[in-house]
Amino acid sequence: MAIVLDILRHGQALPAGPDGDRARRLSPEGVRCLRSLGGRLAREGWRPDLIFSSPFERAMESARILARSTGPAAAIEPLDALQPDAEPQDVLHALTFRGIAAGHVLIVGHQPLLGRLVGHLSGRERGLTPGTLIRIDCPLGTDPGSGTVVLTVTPEDPGAS
Repeated sequence: MAIVLDILRHGQALPAGPDGDRARRLSPEGVRCLRSLGGRLAREGWRPDLIFSSPFERAMESARILARSTGPAAAIEPLDALQPDAEPQDVLHALTFRGIAAGHVLIVGHQPLLGRLVGHLSGRERGLTPGTLIRIDCPLGTDPGSGTVVLTVTPEDPGAS
């Protein structure tokens, strides 16, 4: 079954404070870049069916900014499998467990997990700077190497692909 995954690394974040890494919020620059990305995606008619995010605050905040760009905010489901130390298979198993095998899904998380997930799906691991979105088209499912990167948008150039 065909699935399109938009894989977003959270935006640029502030340093950890007394509440630790999980509570880090986006920096003003991170918010600005994600709003710019959200505007571009909205102009293109971007409407993911589902949004999943790491439970870390900077990822949830990033997901909320993009969700608002779709009009009425789409629901965001926290997904523990998107924590930084998880493995690509953890993410894919979590999606399968929820019955997701088709459609357009946004996942928001962290490095190094997301770079490894891109590598698992496309055959080429990539580093994602904060605020980078990579779209992978998986027409035959999420088997290793079965996907194709069809879009890459970085904060430096939200118009690039």
